[in-house]
Amino acid sequence: MERVKARNCYCEWSDPLELRRQGVPAGFCGLCETCGRPGHARHFPGALAYTGAWCDKHYRRLGLLHPAGHAGSFLWLGVAAAVFAAAYVVLSTV
Repeated sequence: MERVKARNCYCEWSDPLELRRQGVPAGFCGLCETCGRPGHARHFPGALAYTGAWCDKHYRRLGLLHPAGHAGSFLWLGVAAAVFAAAYVVLSTV
């Protein structure tokens, strides 16, 4: 139960027999949408109304790199600011 709360997954809501029928190993509540490995069904790690299943590696990567993820939004805002700043410098010297 503590692991479920730490992951914020839907293991406790899932029917174990149905998961086994779908080929999901015990201790997991889904298969990763990216790589197909056993994972957990969770809410998207950011500002999208989406629930999916990801392994721990791809869940962290999604939160860091996706533009709607927690850290990803700041990363992509920084990239956009750098591009606009570079364009401003280049265009102001012409």
